Amino acid sequence: MEKVTRILRESDVAELLDMQQCIDVMDRTLREVWAGQTVNLQRDMIPQPAGNMFAIMGSSLTAQQRAGCKVIVFPGQQAKMAGSSQGIIPIFDTQTGRLLAIVDGEGVTGVRTAATSAAATRALAREDAQTLAILGAGRIGRLHVQAICAVRAIKKLYVWDIAEAATAGCCDWAQKEFGLETVRCQTAQQAVVDADIICTVTQASEPVVRGEWLKPGAHINAVGACAPQVREVDTATIQRSSVFVDWAEAALRDTGDLVLPIREGAFTPDSLAGEIGAVLAGQLPGRRSRDEITLFESVGIAVEDLAAAQLVYERAQQQNRGALFTW
Repeated sequence: MEKVTRILRESDVAELLDMQQCIDVMDRTLREVWAGQTVNLQRDMIPQPAGNMFAIMGSSLTAQQRAGCKVIVFPGQQAKMAGSSQGIIPIFDTQTGRLLAIVDGEGVTGVRTAATSAAATRALAREDAQTLAILGAGRIGRLHVQAICAVRAIKKLYVWDIAEAATAGCCDWAQKEFGLETVRCQTAQQAVVDADIICTVTQASEPVVRGEWLKPGAHINAVGACAPQVREVDTATIQRSSVFVDWAEAALRDTGDLVLPIREGAFTPDSLAGEIGAVLAGQLPGRRSRDEITLFESVGIAVEDLAAAQLVYERAQQQNRGALFTW
C-alpha cells in the first residue's frame, strides 16, 4: 500500500499559520494540558559543538488522535549569526500509525510562542490594557506585537533591545503595520515602567526586568528564559506577581525565572498560582484585582508545537498545499 506524507516548508507555514487561529488553538491546547488530555515528554537536549543543542520534544494530542515530535537544533552563537535554526515536526495518526506530515519547525515555533503568550494575556491582563513593552526586538518580539494586538486594544508600544538598530526597526515596522505610537527605549527600565503588558523575549542570562519597576496591574509574559541557569526577571518580580505557567512540571525544571528564586529560598513550587489552562477552563481565578501583577512563565512545551503543526496540516489539506511524498 502506498504511503503518502505531506511536506510543508517554512514558506507554507508562513502562509497557513494564521495568528488568530493559532491563539485559539493554543487556548484549547493549554486547557487540554491542564485537564490531562495530552501527553508531554520533557525536553531532551544533547550538547553539540559550537554551543548548539540538539533537542527532542515529543507529545500526543489525545482527542485529535495525533502524536509528534519537534526535532530541532537550538543554535549556538556561531549558528545564530549564520541564521541557522532548523527543525521539523512529524505528525502521526495514532490510530493508523501513518506519518501524515512533516512540518517546518522554525516557522511553527515562533508563531505558537507568541500565540501562547496572547492566550495567557487574554486571560490575565487587564481588559483596558493599552500599553505594551517588548524586550527583545527580533522576530519573536515582532510576533508578540502582532499576537498581543490581537487580544488587547494596544495604542502605545515601548521597545528595547541591546541592539539599537533592532529597536528602531521594530518601532518602524509596528508603526506601519499596526498604527501604534512607538517609543525607542534606551534602557529596559524605560520600556517597563509605564507598560500594562510586558513581554520578555531576550537571550539574556541575567534579569532585564526588576520588580520595583512594575506598575500596579501590569501583566508579564516571561518567554526567553528556557534553561535553569538563566533568567530574564529578578526574584522581586516573581515575589510581587501571581505566577501562572503553561505546564508546571516543565516550568519548575527548565526556567531560571523560577528555578533560581526557589534555590534562593525566596519562592516555592506551592507559591505558583497554577497552570494557565485551569484559568482558561474557568476552574481557577486569574486576575483578582486591577492592581494585581500577573506573570505567565512560558517555558514552551512540545504539545504546543504539535497542535500548531496540526493546524498547518489541516489548512494545507483544505488548500492542497505542500509537496506530497510517496513512500
